[in-house]
Amino acid sequence: MGSLLIVTPRLNQLSLLTSGIIFALGGVALLSLFLVAQRGIRHLRAQRHDALAFKLHKQWREIVRGDVPAEEWIHDSAKCDIMQSIVIQEMDAAVDKDRAGLQEFLRSSGLVERCIQKVYDGRGWVRRRAMLALGAMRVPEAISPLAELLDDWQLDTRMTAVQALGRTALPEAASPIIEMLMVGALKVPASPVDNALMRCFQDSTETLLPYLRRSMGESRELLARVAGEIATSNMADEMIVLAADRQPEVRASAAKALAYAPLPLAIPALGDLARDEIWFVRLRATIALSQLFHPRTIPVLLEAVRDSNRLVRIRAATALAKFERETVDILKSVVDSRDRYALHAMISALELGGGFEKVMAELADPMLHDEAAARLLSAIREESTNLWSTRPADPVVESVFP
Repeated sequence: MGSLLIVTPRLNQLSLLTSGIIFALGGVALLSLFLVAQRGIRHLRAQRHDALAFKLHKQWREIVRGDVPAEEWIHDSAKCDIMQSIVIQEMDAAVDKDRAGLQEFLRSSGLVERCIQKVYDGRGWVRRRAMLALGAMRVPEAISPLAELLDDWQLDTRMTAVQALGRTALPEAASPIIEMLMVGALKVPASPVDNALMRCFQDSTETLLPYLRRSMGESRELLARVAGEIATSNMADEMIVLAADRQPEVRASAAKALAYAPLPLAIPALGDLARDEIWFVRLRATIALSQLFHPRTIPVLLEAVRDSNRLVRIRAATALAKFERETVDILKSVVDSRDRYALHAMISALELGGGFEKVMAELADPMLHDEAAARLLSAIREESTNLWSTRPADPVVESVFP
């Protein structure tokens, strides 16, 4: 009797353990069945979507022309999404005339209004995807709903609104971005704002100038950067004014833009900027001078190659090394300046450009018998030998590029 009482609790424990294992295995089986069913449903949906996409890709031109009645596809959400995607992709590669026809189709079919409704009513990634699609349509109707989301409480939505406005490539789409930027209400990183504004103004650069004239502080720096990226020769007068701005970043952007200005305006202005007190302004001016590639820039570049900043010296030397006919005279001026850093920069630039041996052979030509050439050859050989072995330390300069 006593042994039966001892065995009974053990049997109960074994029964409970067995039941637990069975229930666990059943749960695992049900979960596996659910996952397999879910995967199967997704596969079927993907197959249906691919079949619809293939069918619509074959007849999208007929749909746009109106040969296929809209009733055959307009009431199917999946077909609407596919048609919208096809038309947007075609717009990116279309010329202006064809793009206008595609935009008219988007309006007449109701796809623009449908996308706007998703922007207003959607949430999360559904809304952000609709925002980007609306911007890619490049229609003026997209500006107002997208501009309303520039002050959304979510950073992702604000950034998407900026990106979508940039995708419109319309100058008027830049207006809400700039207005909020000027009052400090646009809480978005600078990089997406730069990209969006460049896309908005790339086809009408002059429309940026009124905003630039009345901007101040950080907004002026940002708009100046945009102007520097999309500058044309028609903006030269405005860039001359910006070259005298009190903000270094604005002057640096003006220097970048002046590379596209007419030479009579660009060279004197860049010459002044190459002597600026801020090193990265001098660097931008030197890079712009190298882009001009004109003999009139050589005197300014000879000053820049003796700059206290190593990056400025390297850029100036690289630019000077491209003037093959004037290389000997340039080297003579550098040697006469008795600036070892400048000569080191020139030798390095010539070696990297593959012109060092040619210059040395020219100076060593016995047909010259020029005492000045002999002294120049001796000085270059000496510094070339010591360039890597006993190179003096560079002076202390700023090491962080803006």
